[in-house]
Amino acid sequence: MTLKILTALAAVIVVGCAAPVARETSMDWPAFIASVPGTVIGGDEYKTPMLKRSVHGANTPGLEQTKASFDIWCRAGGGKTSNMPPLQSTGVAQSFYAAASAWANQDLVSYGERYSSTSQFCFDAQQQLTTVMMVRIYGGNRNHPYEPHKLPAPVIAFYTPEQAVQFADFYNAKEKERAEASHRNLQQRLDRAASETRRLRVEPKIGDKTNQGIIIDLKSPLALIQYDPMQRQIFGKPQQEWVPISSLVAPH
Repeated sequence: MTLKILTALAAVIVVGCAAPVARETSMDWPAFIASVPGTVIGGDEYKTPMLKRSVHGANTPGLEQTKASFDIWCRAGGGKTSNMPPLQSTGVAQSFYAAASAWANQDLVSYGERYSSTSQFCFDAQQQLTTVMMVRIYGGNRNHPYEPHKLPAPVIAFYTPEQAVQFADFYNAKEKERAEASHRNLQQRLDRAASETRRLRVEPKIGDKTNQGIIIDLKSPLALIQYDPMQRQIFGKPQQEWVPISSLVAPH
């Protein structure tokens, strides 16, 4: 009798465990997206029409469960998930991962907006990318107080491989343009500083700014520098000091 009861219980447990897997396996990609808790939203910047505003806030168990559900869905279909592509990968996943980081960098540099994101990739048995789910969290503006209770819930974006390519191409190209413009700007500032340094050493004037402070007096070959607060605080400079005019350097 005892053996029969144990056998029956084992069968119930097996059936109970198998049910969720069967349900997940039956879901195609659109069905999985529909199952994720959230409100459908629009936003061309994500380069996919499949977007949801999560019902769960950042750093909550609910949001972690949403991430876990993607792993369950992927594995149920015979796939394998990863939060980042293999280091040696040069495919769509690697390009997408780089683009997500570039996008966050662009928002921070250009607008002072802080974002973080988690990208989850689903690969099939042949290591081919099948889907991507990205959770993007807004962390507020760097110039404003951090008030997490006032921030919007994370956005969850869903990608097919084709949509992932569009996202990656857009933000990687944008980052290349930003980096090139930044380099040009830096070079221009360095050129201006070099020109101004030459002028300072040949024709210094009271009131001229240097990279350490302001010229407040001149007695060739020396200039009296009033050091700025940072020089005094960090480097222990005095309030003012006579230095050789030949050592003056213009600020960048």
